[in-house]
Amino acid sequence: MIATETSTDPRYGLFQELIDTVKNDRPQYPFETIELDVRQYTDESWFQYEKEQIFDDVPIVVGFSSMLKNSGDHFTFDHLDKPLLIVRAKDGQVKCFLNVCRHRGVRLSNADKISQTKTFSCQYHHWTYDLNGSLIFVPAEEGFPGFDKSCRSLKEVPIKEAHGLIWVNPNLDSRIDIQDFLGNIAVDLEEFGLNEGYFFKQSKHVCKANWKLHIEAFQDGYHVTRLHKKTVGGFFKDNLAVQEREKQHIRSIVARNEIEEAIDLPSDKWNFRNHGSFSHLIWPNTTTIMHPDYTSQVTFYPTKVDETVIIHNCIITRKPESEKELAHFERSFKLIDQGVFASEDFHICAQAQIGMKSGANDTFLVGGYEKGLKTFHDILGEKLGPYRQL
Repeated sequence: MIATETSTDPRYGLFQELIDTVKNDRPQYPFETIELDVRQYTDESWFQYEKEQIFDDVPIVVGFSSMLKNSGDHFTFDHLDKPLLIVRAKDGQVKCFLNVCRHRGVRLSNADKISQTKTFSCQYHHWTYDLNGSLIFVPAEEGFPGFDKSCRSLKEVPIKEAHGLIWVNPNLDSRIDIQDFLGNIAVDLEEFGLNEGYFFKQSKHVCKANWKLHIEAFQDGYHVTRLHKKTVGGFFKDNLAVQEREKQHIRSIVARNEIEEAIDLPSDKWNFRNHGSFSHLIWPNTTTIMHPDYTSQVTFYPTKVDETVIIHNCIITRKPESEKELAHFERSFKLIDQGVFASEDFHICAQAQIGMKSGANDTFLVGGYEKGLKTFHDILGEKLGPYRQL
């Protein structure tokens, strides 16, 4: 997307910093080295405390809006310690329910991919619910004298659609205010066109590594030309990246080779997909990466202290209109999902987890080219309080 507005678009200021960094061939910030306690990646009590303090009451991305195009489209979601059922209702709104029948507590839907239905019927006794979660049919209802079906609707979970994404808060008593939550990161998501994007493909990975190692990998421009030298590393400048914090989120840009073209261009000619790669850490566990012609939305769901479920959604601007276009995006998805993420990023995180458990290091080092990683840990420290201190 070619940038056209500068006054209210926060991407311009950071992009100018990136250009200054490229001109001066130096990092954005003075060098600094810090140490991080290895226990936060291996200690079970630390992990449980993180889950309580960070994940129990916060908007978390569970999917992309265009995954649910029509009324009755739905999917199940089991990575937030609650069985969730997410569905497009008849009025076009997205609803989230606990995926639990209100009769005997049986799982209501077992859809393992996006599916279509007009109602949800429990396989045990066939209690049936409409798309709004209302109980509409009980076989042999006379066997429940005095029973009021309206009191046994499915339990709703707070959910919100915004900026092309679907957000759920696992706290049933909470509310979701996405604009307040995101701050001006919302502008980036709108300007990059996620709200108009087409859901192309999804993958799921289970990686034997702590969730924070994955977040850190996507905040670290230091590794790009090294770890990814056989795949995408050649497209980027070495160690030329900038980051800034917005509330509890992080906006980052890594300089692509094409950044040289932008140096002498007026700001309205900067291309925020081709001249650099923008990414966003949306607190606590979602990363967006703005590739030249598609977007990766990757969310890391902690399941164990040393295990993470990773969902990668690929979003393109529109449905492919030819076999050639389809083949192009299939290749692009395979390259980034299997070649870059799975074989390099996720693999190296699993290797790091083995090292964390070995006892070789009590702490590990974060250097001056890893500013985004340090910022992430600053935010963690604020959320966890004294528990986080060495």
